[in-house]
Amino acid sequence: MRAIFRIMFLLLLSALLSPGAYASMEDRVVNIIVTAQKQDYSSPWQRGDIARSTATGCVIAGNRILTSSYSLTDHVVIEVMKNGESKKFPAMVVIKDYHSGLALIKPEDESFFNGLKPAALAPAWKMPGREGKVYKWDSMSSFKEYNAGLTKSSIRFYEPNSGVLMHQFSTSMNDGGNGEPVFIDGMLAGVTTGLSNETKTLYAIGIEAVHRMLKDMADGSYDGIPFFWVDTADLQSDPTLREYYGMGEGDTGVLVTDVPSGSSGSEVLKKNDIILSVDRVSMDDSGMYESPYGKLYYYGLLQINRYVGETVSMRIVRDRKKMDVRFRLKPIPRSYSIIPLISFDSPPAYYIFGGIVFQELTMGYLEAHGSEWKQKADKRLLYYYDNLKAISSSGEMDSVVIVNRVLPDTVNQGYQYYKDLVLLRVNGVRVRDLPHFKKLVEGSAERFVVLDFVGETTIVLDRKLAMERAQELKQTYNINSTEYIPGD
Repeated sequence: MRAIFRIMFLLLLSALLSPGAYASMEDRVVNIIVTAQKQDYSSPWQRGDIARSTATGCVIAGNRILTSSYSLTDHVVIEVMKNGESKKFPAMVVIKDYHSGLALIKPEDESFFNGLKPAALAPAWKMPGREGKVYKWDSMSSFKEYNAGLTKSSIRFYEPNSGVLMHQFSTSMNDGGNGEPVFIDGMLAGVTTGLSNETKTLYAIGIEAVHRMLKDMADGSYDGIPFFWVDTADLQSDPTLREYYGMGEGDTGVLVTDVPSGSSGSEVLKKNDIILSVDRVSMDDSGMYESPYGKLYYYGLLQINRYVGETVSMRIVRDRKKMDVRFRLKPIPRSYSIIPLISFDSPPAYYIFGGIVFQELTMGYLEAHGSEWKQKADKRLLYYYDNLKAISSSGEMDSVVIVNRVLPDTVNQGYQYYKDLVLLRVNGVRVRDLPHFKKLVEGSAERFVVLDFVGETTIVLDRKLAMERAQELKQTYNINSTEYIPGD
C-alpha cells in the first residue's frame, strides 16, 4: 500500500512540476477595447461610422501588450482592461505592422501592469508541443480556455508578398481570431489573426514573427519584413523544360517569371533565371524547402527570420550555367505599387474639380464594395488590380487616378452619372498621380480642361466656371475641403 501511495505522490509531484502544469494565465492575458472610425470612400472628405470592437492581448516583457495589427485598423482610441475588471486604461500604439500582422501597444499608465506577468516566449523554430491552449476574457468578464490542436504550418502572405509563418489549429471556439494568445507548454507560441467558424480553424501567426519583431526594434528603429516581390513558377519536374533551361540531373528549383524594380534582388535576378537554393538551402520544383514545421514555401528563407540590410545568396541557373548571386534585403518602400494594397489608418487622397471627385485607387476603395468586391467592383478597376505588379514595374504611372463620383451641378451637366472612370490624360498630357493631375489642372492657361479616360470617354469642363462654382459646391454638399493630397 505504501508503495502505491509513494507512486501516486511522485506522479502528482511530477505533474505539478512538469512544463504542462501551469498557474492560471489570467495575469498574462488582457482585454483590448478598440474604437475605430473607418474611411468613407464614397465621400472621401468625411469619415465613416464609429464602431467599437474587442480584441485580446498578451503581456510580454518591457510592459508591452502583443496583439494582432488587424484588430486595431483605423483606430482612434485604444483602451485595455485586466483581470476581468471594468476599469479601462488608455493605450498607445508602439508598432502596428500590417505586413507581419502583429502590433505592440502600451498603456499610458504603467500601473496597469501591477499584478500582471509577462508571458514566456517559445523558442523560435521549435514547437514545444502540438496541443495548445487559447485564452481570452469574454463579454461577461469570465476567463476562457480553449483547446487548440496544431494541424498545419505554412507560409501565408500579407501584402505585398510578406511571408509569415502561420499555424492552423482545430478549435471549438465560436468567436475569436482577434489577437488571442496561443500557449503550448506554458509558453507563447502564436497570436491569432483569424477564425473560420465553418471549419473551426484558428489561424495564428507563429512565434518566429514575434521574435523577429522584437529583435528588429531592439536598436530603436523598426524596419519590418524585407521586401521580396519576385514572381516564380513551378517547374513541375518537366524533363523537357529542365533540359531547355540547362538544369542538371538532381537539380530542383523555380523559374523566375518577373522581377519588379525595387524588389530585393532586382539588380541581380533576371527573368528566366532558375533559383536552385537560398543560402544553400535547396527547394523542390514547387518552391518548397524542408523546415522544422515540414515543407514551407521558399519565401520563408528570405522573410521569416531575416532582416533588412542582411545579405542573401542564391544559387541560380542562367543561360544554362550555374552561378551564385548575392544581394541585400531592402525595406518595403512606401510606394511599391500603383494601388496601395494596405490603406488603413489614413484618409483617401482626393481632389474635387468641377464637382467631379477624383481620387487614387486603393485597396480600401475596392473593398468598400463588400466581401465580394472581386465580383462587384468595376472591371476597369479590377484590371489594374489584377495586373498591378507588371504595371507598377513599367513605371508609366505612380498611381491610378479615378473618378469616384460626380456631385451634380451646372458645371458638370451631362456627366453627372459618371463613376469609376480611370483618368489617362489632361489636355493631352499623361497623368502620373493625383498631385500631377492637380498641377496640370491648376497650372494650365487653357480655357477648357479636357479629361480623357480609359474606354475613350472624354469630359470637357470650362475652367473659369469650375473655379467659380467651387465655393458653392462646398456649401451645397457640406464639404470642408476640395482636396486632401498628403505631402502636397
